[in-house]
Amino acid sequence: MDSGRVSFSNPVRQCLFTFADSQKPDNFKATIAAERLKEVYPNVDARGVVMGIPMPGHSVGSDPEQHAKLMKTTLELEELVKEHDVVFLLLDSREARWLPTVQSIAHNKLVITIAVGFDTFLVMRHGLSPE
Repeated sequence: MDSGRVSFSNPVRQCLFTFADSQKPDNFKATIAAERLKEVYPNVDARGVVMGIPMPGHSVGSDPEQHAKLMKTTLELEELVKEHDVVFLLLDSREARWLPTVQSIAHNKLVITIAVGFDTFLVMRHGLSPE
């Protein structure tokens, strides 16, 4: 799930993307990543979902249509969480990881966070208590 598009800087940092991907007219990261995973392992059950949710603290304004759209998207994200056994969070910031982490824990899903920096990396497991 992502609303971003593959840019020219992505292939050097993100191994699922190629330079040619950045030139495609319909180059959403989520759909291209799912295609690449299927190339790596054809039996994988993967699909890309183009979806964006503002991070906590980012205003959506006072437009009722924007609020309704945000609620609909939040519920769609929650349905995706409920459909899966494991949620991998490969997001750029702690703020972006907050909502899917809370939803995943609420539905007793295993969450793996992976964050790569220029000189550091983080792998963190959330959820699923020993009980």
